[in-house]
Amino acid sequence: MILFDKCRFLISEPNPAGVIEDGWVLIDGPVIKAVGGPTDSPRAEVTAQGGEVIDCSGKLVMPGLIDTHNHLANYALNLLPGIDPSSLEYAGISECLEKFIWPAYTWVSGESTYDLTLLSMCNAIKHGTTTITSAFPFPDDTYRAGVKSRMRLIIHPQTVSNVLLGDGLDDDGYLAQTEETIRNYHNAEDGRIQVATHPHCTYSCTERLLLGCMELAEQYDVGFATHLLNCPEDREMSDAQYAAWGGTVAYLQAKDLLQERTLFFHCDQVNRQEAEVFAEAGVAISHNPQSNATYHGCVADVPALREAGVTLGMGTDMPAGNIFDNIYTAYLVNSVVPLDQEAQFEPWVPIEMATIGGAEALRLGDKIGTLEAGKRADIITVDLRRNTTLYPLNAGNLLYWIVTKCAGTLAADTMVDGTFLMRDGEFTFLDEEAIIARSDEWMARFETWYRGRKASGQPVTVRKYPDYENR
Repeated sequence: MILFDKCRFLISEPNPAGVIEDGWVLIDGPVIKAVGGPTDSPRAEVTAQGGEVIDCSGKLVMPGLIDTHNHLANYALNLLPGIDPSSLEYAGISECLEKFIWPAYTWVSGESTYDLTLLSMCNAIKHGTTTITSAFPFPDDTYRAGVKSRMRLIIHPQTVSNVLLGDGLDDDGYLAQTEETIRNYHNAEDGRIQVATHPHCTYSCTERLLLGCMELAEQYDVGFATHLLNCPEDREMSDAQYAAWGGTVAYLQAKDLLQERTLFFHCDQVNRQEAEVFAEAGVAISHNPQSNATYHGCVADVPALREAGVTLGMGTDMPAGNIFDNIYTAYLVNSVVPLDQEAQFEPWVPIEMATIGGAEALRLGDKIGTLEAGKRADIITVDLRRNTTLYPLNAGNLLYWIVTKCAGTLAADTMVDGTFLMRDGEFTFLDEEAIIARSDEWMARFETWYRGRKASGQPVTVRKYPDYENR
């Protein structure tokens, strides 16, 4: 048994009622056994039974953060503007994908996926993320990284119809691979690793791939996740493609793609009427404020989505991002965008999205997202004795101060299933320096590949079907 004792602040759930001063959390194996306040700590019993008592009198203890949308191995995207500044000169989502996103996917391999996924997991663990998702090719190698890191992982095997990725698969290959990934890895590692189907986007996948992914999700009772209505051009393209159905959302509804198992990434262009349709169907959304504000200049209308009753999680959408940064960004951008919003949310809502909201969006709300008896012991601590931004704190300002001053915060301890992945700022399973060294080699290889393709006139994004838009 492990007891986090005398916690200066304990957040059992992300709202004012969940803040406990001088609280404690008792862990038995992978599960939280009990949570309490200052008067009933079981420290004597734990000590008598040979358990470990950890003095957290200088620490904030809270649920592990949950990243509901990421592309863990896509670090080449971050390098590309330094190689070719024109890669950032795009007018909309189509050019963004063509020049900035897809080149990395064209180059990627299974081995690079493994090493770069581990690098992203190092970053996540350091910043207090315990559950992470990865929408990327080569799911076998993503799985290997999940086993190595011991993070809670949901694999979203990347599938797409209109471009040829480094895995060289077509629709048939993707559907077969997705089914094999589910069979091999869903609920692996005592349920710590799960799988959801993932067609890339409504306008980049054939109907066969979209519906085939949902059929697999229904057959194996797993999640279904896809990008949706990311920016104005995304809305324009998708609605034009599905004009005969009355637009994108009407098409999704007609094809029974709006379900409780459905998770949409972004949804910055979803209107209030569509939000109500999503809420009625039980659809969840991954809010990606930093990614969308950075690359597309727009963010989802969180107050409207919440008012409609849509379940909201938080996502980084990028391997070098972190959830603490996005908690702050979500609060900041939704203070001013969209301009016609009718309401603002309470200051603790971004923490809610990053914890229990994300858990519910991933269909894990009964297992993680809060600190309560019976849930898995996914816990992080922040050392307040070495933190000059989260200062000064008291129970009254704690949640607000976390939201507005947490950007870049590092965890002191990160625990998943009762096992420390990081303790006192040191990794327990991962060799960060070795992972960075291998990642440096992959980035050098990507630069050589990219410059070579450009110099020889070869495309860095390869169209699978030249006439895709007309299919």
